[in-house]
Amino acid sequence: MADVIAEHIVEQAVHWYVRLASGLVTVQERADFDHWRALHPDHAQAWNRLQDMGGRLQDSAARVAPPTTHATLARLALLTKRRRALKQLAWLGAGGTCLFLVQKQVPWRGELLAALADVRTGTGERRSLVLADGTQLRVNTATAVDLRFDAQERRLVLRRGEIMIATAKDAANRPFVVATADGELVPVGTRFTVRRDDDTERPYTQLAVMEGAVDVHPGAGGGPASARIPAGQQVRLTPAGVEQPVPLREESQAWIDGMFVAEGMRLADFLAELSRYRRGHLRCAPEVADLRITGAWPLDGPDATDRILDALPRRLPVDVRRYTRYWVTVAAR
Repeated sequence: MADVIAEHIVEQAVHWYVRLASGLVTVQERADFDHWRALHPDHAQAWNRLQDMGGRLQDSAARVAPPTTHATLARLALLTKRRRALKQLAWLGAGGTCLFLVQKQVPWRGELLAALADVRTGTGERRSLVLADGTQLRVNTATAVDLRFDAQERRLVLRRGEIMIATAKDAANRPFVVATADGELVPVGTRFTVRRDDDTERPYTQLAVMEGAVDVHPGAGGGPASARIPAGQQVRLTPAGVEQPVPLREESQAWIDGMFVAEGMRLADFLAELSRYRRGHLRCAPEVADLRITGAWPLDGPDATDRILDALPRRLPVDVRRYTRYWVTVAAR
């Protein structure tokens, strides 16, 4: 059996493979990659194994076309938090085994639907728009939404990400429905946010109600309402059903006003949330994961997340270590 390479090094190698395969790297990025590969023998070893895996896939052209190879690795790069896939990727050899792994680990259909959604935002991008019925829609980072308005209903399908909705009165009196993989949400004259998070061990939909109320219908196809969530409450909806509502966390809604707010938040959770707004990998070292942080920072501007990271050493006993612009670790000072 080949030597096991550390998971975080495999993640870095996957990132670089996908970035270089895109053909869009700058001279500086190429220099960053060369520096990374030379920094440690395990970096070069991980890179060689990844190249070998890609070559094996491409050699199996009768079954796997080269574009599929790139797409496979790209999907793995997007799913670096799914540790099982990366640990196996660290020393996989056969192309057929790799293809089986990818088919099992990567939600191809969901990714494709998100890529083709009617309304999309990239990482760090936010949008505001008014729908045909006058409903106000705000779209947070890395979000995909489909609009399904017809004569019977006004339906939004949230594929991934986070939205804020302020519903308008409809002249045709059509019901308004927000659907996710976990169920359906039917507002009662309201303003609310919905977040669909599937990059976790337990995917969930989170509803937060700021005005009015929202009826929650669990199940992929909708069903009887199992709860009515009033203003000032938030709740998680999972494949298992509706969890117990809790008081609304105001800081979780700060993105609507272009702010990133934390109130006594664990540093690990803080960085996981911040990573939604920046490309690449943002890692928290275990020894500082439980430190607590409070603060508010603007999200606007191309360097917003870097400014937030630069503020951490002034508030906590940590260092921000930038190996490349796409790979950052926050560790103990």
